[in-house]
Order: sequence, then C-alpha cells, then structure tokens
Amino acid sequence: MRLRAISIGLLGTSALAASEGGGGASLIQPELGTIFWTTITFLVLVVLLGRFAWKPLLGALEQREKSIQATIDGARTDREQAEALLRQQRELLEQARRERSEALSAGQRDAEKLKAEILAEARAQREQLLKQTEAQVQAGMRQARAELRELAADLAIQAAGKLLERNLDAATQKRLVEDYLRDLERSGSGSPTS
Repeated sequence: MRLRAISIGLLGTSALAASEGGGGASLIQPELGTIFWTTITFLVLVVLLGRFAWKPLLGALEQREKSIQATIDGARTDREQAEALLRQQRELLEQARRERSEALSAGQRDAEKLKAEILAEARAQREQLLKQTEAQVQAGMRQARAELRELAADLAIQAAGKLLERNLDAATQKRLVEDYLRDLERSGSGSPTS
C-alpha cells in the first residue's frame, strides 16, 4: 500500500514537471530566487524551531534525564539500604544462634550442677539416716545388754541363794549349776545376745 502511494506521488510529480513545459530539467538547474527564498524559509524555520520547539524539547529531555538519574540514584540507595538490612538481619540471626547455643550450654551446666547438688544432698541424707539407724541399733543393743545383765544378775543371785540354802555335795552343786544354765538359756532365748 505504501509502495502504491509513493509510485502515485512520483507519477504526479513527473506529470507536473511535464505540464510546466520545461521537462524535468528545471528542477535540477538552480535558480537564484528559489535558492534565496529557500534559505530565508530555512532560517526562519530554524529560528522558530529554536525558539518554540528546541528549548521545550531540550527542557523535556533534561527533565527526563534528571528523572531517570533520580530513579537510578533512588534504586541504588534502596539497594544499599536493602543490603545493609540484609547484613543486619544476618548479624542478628548469628547473634541469636550464639545466644541460643550459650543458653543451651548454660542450661546443661546448670542441670549438671543441680544433679550434683541433688546427689550430694541425697548422699548426706543417706549418711545421716544410716548414722541415726546405727545409733538406734546401738542404743537398743545397749538396752538389751543391760536387761540381760540384770536378768543374769537376778538369776545368779537366785542360784547363789539356792546354793546357800543347800549345802550340798559336789554332784548336787554340779546339777544345780547345769539347771541354772538351762534356765538361763530358756530365759535368754527371747532376748538378743552379743
């Protein structure tokens, strides 16, 4: 379609040149009036474009350049801030990991210390309980011995009394001592001996 429009434009130009009567040669030969007016038109056009078109266009381009530069600077600043925040977050994360590790270590140390304290306290209580039990056993044994001595003394006194009542020969005395020992064994079988 574009090719058709160009070809129609060329045909129209060649037809116009042919109708002016000079053929196509008048376009190629310069005329002084045409050059003068073309130069004046060009200069007026340059002045008008410079005054009304170039300044606003250049101002718009400068404004666009400043806007792009400001966007680039803002993006660079945002990137630097993001990197700083990322570094800060990483440092905080590392610090949190260190603190967690230290807290775990401290917790383990405290648990070991508490375990040792509990074991030491349990041992001390066991020792105290053993000493109390041993003291009670010793007191019971002393009391049993005292009772046994008292009983033995009573029996000895009774036996001596019987011996004194009877002034007997050696065989009878031997039999009395054996009876006494049997009585002593019978009465002592219910009490603990040492």
